[in-house]
Parts: sequence; C-alpha cells; structure tokens
Amino acid sequence: MEPLRKLRDLVAKVDYNGVSRQDHREIYKYIEREVLSPKSPIIKHVPPLEVIVYSMRNILLPDLATRRIPELLDLLATVEFYRKRTLDYAQKALVWNDYYKTEGTAVTLSHDEEEFLRKLESQESDLRKVYITILTTCCELDMYLLWTATPPSIADAMIRFNEYFPFLNENCDSESPRLFHSDLSDSEAGQVEDVGLKFCDFAQATIEWATEYAGDGQTMHSVFSTEEFRESFPRPCEDDKLSELISYFAKCVTSASQGIEEIFGDGDS
Repeated sequence: MEPLRKLRDLVAKVDYNGVSRQDHREIYKYIEREVLSPKSPIIKHVPPLEVIVYSMRNILLPDLATRRIPELLDLLATVEFYRKRTLDYAQKALVWNDYYKTEGTAVTLSHDEEEFLRKLESQESDLRKVYITILTTCCELDMYLLWTATPPSIADAMIRFNEYFPFLNENCDSESPRLFHSDLSDSEAGQVEDVGLKFCDFAQATIEWATEYAGDGQTMHSVFSTEEFRESFPRPCEDDKLSELISYFAKCVTSASQGIEEIFGDGDS
C-alpha cells in the first residue's frame, strides 16, 4: 500500500548519527496524517518493521532511555514476531523449492536465493537466544533501576515486577500487558523466572546491606545512592553494550526481511 511504502521510505532516509528534530517531525506528521487518521486504509495494519526499528532506535540513541524499557520490550517482541514470520516464509519456500527441483515442473530458486534462505534457517536458534538474552537483561536492568531509584518508588517496582514476573506472585491475577510473554517456551519462561528470583534475592540483600551500613537518620534509599553501595551492587549491564546487542538483533531481522522481499516481493503491495 502506498502510505506504508511512503512511511518506510521516510524512515529509511533517517541518519541516526545526525538525525534532527525536523527529520522526526516530518515522520510524526506523516504518521498522524496518513496512518492514524480514522479514514486511513492502513490504521489496522501491523506497523512496518522499519517503523518498529525506528521507534526502537529513538529509545536507544543517543543514550538508552531506561525509563522506556517496558516500551522497548514490546517493540522487541514485535521485531521477534517479524523474525519468526520471515523464517516461516523461508522454511516454506525451501520445502516447495526442494519439491519442484525433484519434480522439474516449475522455476526454482537461484543458487544465491536458496543459500540465503538456508542461512536464515540455520540462524534461527542463535537469534532466538540473542532475543531471550536481550529480554532477560532488560528486565533485570529495569528492576535494578526501579529498586534503587531516587526518589524511591516501591510501588512502581512492584507493578513492574508483576508485569515481568506475574507467575512469581500468587496474588497477581491480572494478565501482564507485556507482549514477550505470548510466545515463550517453558525453558525460556524459566529463564525469565530466574531473573525474577534473582531480583528477589538482590532486593533482600540490599535491605540487609543498607540496614548494616546506614548512618544515624540515613534512609535506606539514601544509602542506595552511595558509592559504596554501587560498588557492592553494581549495575547489571552496561547500557551501551545492551544497545549494541539490540541494534545487532534489529539489523539481522531487517536484513532478513528485506532479503525475503527481494526474492518474493513486497507483501504490502
């Protein structure tokens, strides 16, 4: 569809090393006018992958906006949806290609096209592991930052805990709004659960540490702000390393999706 293609072209032109407010403004105005309008023919369509990645990059650059980690997780889950859909295309195409090569009754994939699709298939396990690593790292980082925040907000930390680890709270009977829960295997759900349990241990350890080292009249969270606390309980990851891994994952998925389109055409047209 033309509005989607135009939007993808606008996003593709963005230079994230020198992006200006005007660049963003042009994209936002187009989305408001052509995508979000009640009369838009594409308002109910899944946003193009390029737009999802554009939104992610706005969270990652110039520095990781940690307050937007829940939003980032939902965007990541959507990128993973695109990756799995792309893999499904590749696997089905390979099955039919093998069949027609045997039958000799139809035009088959070129050598380069077949190699590209088989490479996508071979990367499935590794890229899924990258996704789960990003997911668990984001959850761990967000919980750490919420628990040690100044000013403190235990309520915010507990709300997020129930979103990330609802299965660890027997009193939580509402469904998590986070999209990543929808397609986790038992093993992957176990990895997420381990992060939740690790946070529980971390929270308990910080309380015990603060109780021991707090001075007269010093609050627990003022202790959390000290250099000694940060040395004893360091940040679980470096923001730039996490951003690099997320960018790598997004680049792999975007490249795969573009390759599929080059072989089979644009599904939006």
